[in-house]
Amino acid sequence: MTKAGKTTKTKRYSGIQPQYFPRLHYFARILNADVFVIRDESQYVRKHKYPNGEVDKSYQAHSPVKQSFGRFLLTVPVHHQGFLPLVSTKLEDSADWVEDHLKTFKISYAKAPQFQEIFPEVEILLRNKHESLADLNIATTLWGVLKILGVKKVDKDILFIDKVTEFLQKDKSVRLKEIKRSSESISLKNPELKTNEKIVALCKEYGANEDYCGGTGVNAYVDHSLFEKNGISIKVQDWRCKEYPQLFNKQLGFIANLSILDLLFNVPVKEARSILVS
Repeated sequence: MTKAGKTTKTKRYSGIQPQYFPRLHYFARILNADVFVIRDESQYVRKHKYPNGEVDKSYQAHSPVKQSFGRFLLTVPVHHQGFLPLVSTKLEDSADWVEDHLKTFKISYAKAPQFQEIFPEVEILLRNKHESLADLNIATTLWGVLKILGVKKVDKDILFIDKVTEFLQKDKSVRLKEIKRSSESISLKNPELKTNEKIVALCKEYGANEDYCGGTGVNAYVDHSLFEKNGISIKVQDWRCKEYPQLFNKQLGFIANLSILDLLFNVPVKEARSILVS
C-alpha cells in the first residue's frame, strides 16, 4: 500500500537469456510477465551448474524435441571465440545444421496435427540469415509468441521486437506487453554492475517493481536485501506442464517441458495458450 492508502500496481519484469526454440516453461514465464527483457548481453555458455549440483545444458544453443526413441536434443553449432556475450556469438557458416534440424522436425512431427501449417514457417525462419546466436534465438522466441497470440501466418517481415510489441499491445489474452533487448539497455552501460545490480537496473529502467524469475535463479544468485532496498519484490515461477496430446505416447508416455515446437505441432493455438498462460 502507498501512504495515500492506494495499492501500488505491480509491473512484472522477467529477464532470460535467449534460447533456441525455448522450452515451455520459458514461454510460460515471459507470457505471464509485463515486460520481458532478452538478456542477450549475457555470456554464451554451453552448460550451467544448477543449485542441486547437477551440470546440464544451458539451452542457449539447444532445444529438446520428442522422437520415437525419446527426448532428442537439437544443437546449433557456434564459433567458440572466448568468453563472448550471446549477441556477439556467431553461428557456424555451414548450413548443414539447418538441413539436419529441418529433417529432424519432419521425422519427429510429420504426423502431428499442426505440422502442415507450422513447418513452412519454421523452414523460412531457419533458412533466413542470422547475424548471431542471439538473433537466431530471438527470432525463434518471437515466432513462438506470435503463434501463441494466434497470428495465422508468421513470416520473416514481422519477426522484429517492435512488430511483435505492436501485436502484444493490442492483445488481451496474455499479460506480456513489452519486449526489450538488454544489449540495447541504457542501464547496463556500466561494466562494473554485478548480477543483482543489473536486474535491479533493468527493472528500474522499464518501470518494473517485481522480478518474476525461476527457482534456479533465486537459489543461485538473488540478493534479497538489494531487491527489497530498491522496492522490488521477488516472485518465483510456479508452473507445471499440463499433459497434452503428443506423438509416440504409447511407447514413451508424455514428456514434459519440451521445445515450443512440440506443443505447437501437436495442439491448436487456443489449447497451447491455455497450457502456457495462467
